[in-house]
Amino acid sequence: MDEVMSTKLIYTSQADLDPKDRPLIEMQEWCHRQGDIAVLKSGLILTSNLHSRSVQNCRAIMAQKRLKAGRIVQATQSLIDILLADAEATVAAMTMQSTAEVSAQQHRLRALVKEALKAQASDIHIEVRADIARIRFRKHGELYLHAEWQARLGREMASVAFNKETDHAISHFNPNVPQNASMPLDIDGVDVRLRLASMPAHTGFDMVMRVLATGDERMQTLSELGYPAEQIKLIERAVSMPNGAVIVSGPTGSGKTTTMASCMSMVDKNRKVYTIEDPIEKIIPNATQIPVNTEKDDRDFASMGKATLRMDPDVIVLGEMRDEETARVMGRASITGHLVFSTLHTNSATAIITRLVDMGISPVLLSDPNLLVCLICQRLLPVLCDKCAKPVSGSEGFRERNTDGNCEACNGAGIKGRTVVAEVIWIDNASREFIQQRDMLGWEKYLHNIGYKTYREQAFELARTGVADMKDVEKLTGVV
Repeated sequence: MDEVMSTKLIYTSQADLDPKDRPLIEMQEWCHRQGDIAVLKSGLILTSNLHSRSVQNCRAIMAQKRLKAGRIVQATQSLIDILLADAEATVAAMTMQSTAEVSAQQHRLRALVKEALKAQASDIHIEVRADIARIRFRKHGELYLHAEWQARLGREMASVAFNKETDHAISHFNPNVPQNASMPLDIDGVDVRLRLASMPAHTGFDMVMRVLATGDERMQTLSELGYPAEQIKLIERAVSMPNGAVIVSGPTGSGKTTTMASCMSMVDKNRKVYTIEDPIEKIIPNATQIPVNTEKDDRDFASMGKATLRMDPDVIVLGEMRDEETARVMGRASITGHLVFSTLHTNSATAIITRLVDMGISPVLLSDPNLLVCLICQRLLPVLCDKCAKPVSGSEGFRERNTDGNCEACNGAGIKGRTVVAEVIWIDNASREFIQQRDMLGWEKYLHNIGYKTYREQAFELARTGVADMKDVEKLTGVV
């Protein structure tokens, strides 16, 4: 049996505890009745009275419950009260969740999301028309028909998703106007987050649910996403900078959020990170994640960005720069000692500069050594299935999809996933001179002379080595 610790050591606040050690829920009810004792998950027993009979009774009860008891440490009654209140709130939340009533339509919604997760789909499309509702899944960037429902069921599904399941449920789902929301669901004990968007259509509407994150997923590294070693070194260098801006660009669905989350996982744990998102997509440990409401002027990206500057941040993530005001917040934060990450929609890394100038940031400011650090532009390219890809006759090294649908490894899709093809530019002094002069052609020539490759060149190289189908490369790059 472990000995009682010395009475000279007294825990007075939660700072004295392991920050990951939480109250043991199995002992919450008993501890609450005693009032002067708390038990943590590590087995640590805290008591405000070392000589109380509760201490030995606690050990006996833990033994009965087959719980391992640890050291006994004296603590102030105020710390005991805080821990008991924390445990009580946790139990109350668990009880509320378990007793919540779920309608038949909500069960159908969860079943649909579960099917999408099993299929590893990134998006669920519910296309409701006058006489039918088509359910389509997007996997590896491509849509396929999953099921067909009665139109009534599709309308009910959209209504229950928007009206009962979203973070900030709207008063009424209206299929005649565009609407957006985020939705957390518990699917067999796994926390899943989805982004909802609806759009009116002739004789009906479309609703798209994008799978943002699942509670059991592991954060992918840049290497696993497809970034080569030389690009990873530049991004790691950018993440370690004390200040400046890192801008990630690409079209919708190009994996920008996943790349940003991977970057945040590399930030030193001692730095304070704030993310400002619409909606919050991937849960990032050790970051304060702030949802915005673009329908309210005091809760948009620019307003929340300004407010965050007063919160003593080290790193700020502006989920997206949508207007001039947000771009100005990015610039001000960067040159005042903060490291800022944000996203834009452009077709190349160099085009980020053109877009920022269009948003009101002068080339002179953009060439400031304290502003831009690194520019990234990425796309996602389908990767051929190793088991069934076929050689292209007469073309050495090239391969194409097998379309016979018989491969078990890829379920007949012909592809096993997608990889990033990206442009990464480190903003050096020479680049700043080209930016200040707005000489984009001269800058691109300079970059190629020092080994820079566009995502189009990288995609073609993947086709030449048989990693990707040339037809997919042409779809991605527009080069025929």
